[in-house]
Amino acid sequence: MECECPLSGSLASSIFDPYSALVGASGGVYALIGGYFMNALVNFREMMPLLGVFRILVIVLIVGTDVGFAIYRRFITHEAGIKVSFVAHIAGGVAGMTIGYVFFTNFNKALLKDPRFWMCIVGYIAAFFFAVIFNIFLSPAPA
Repeated sequence: MECECPLSGSLASSIFDPYSALVGASGGVYALIGGYFMNALVNFREMMPLLGVFRILVIVLIVGTDVGFAIYRRFITHEAGIKVSFVAHIAGGVAGMTIGYVFFTNFNKALLKDPRFWMCIVGYIAAFFFAVIFNIFLSPAPA
């Protein structure tokens, strides 16, 4: 999960927000948060109810605050200089949630026999090649 999620965040940022800068490892961090969120959702029945609700609320609070602040800095403040992209946060989180959902629902089962696993793999490969082709031939970002 750690390999493709930062890549998906960077590629999504290059497509949807090409004039902004990328700083740090936010795509990978949000992929881990998204995977942990799906673990809390999928395995909610195995947890104590109060602990499961607490985990989900803490994740939503942290992610909501951070993404809200990133969107505020990107669109509302009028600071001079290059704007920092927030798209990697969202794309990394979505990538982590999709992979986390497949892995945590099949924790003790044969993962390779689940069609959701293969749909995720094919979806990531298709999105990766689309993003690479887009960046080579259609990107509006300066060279």
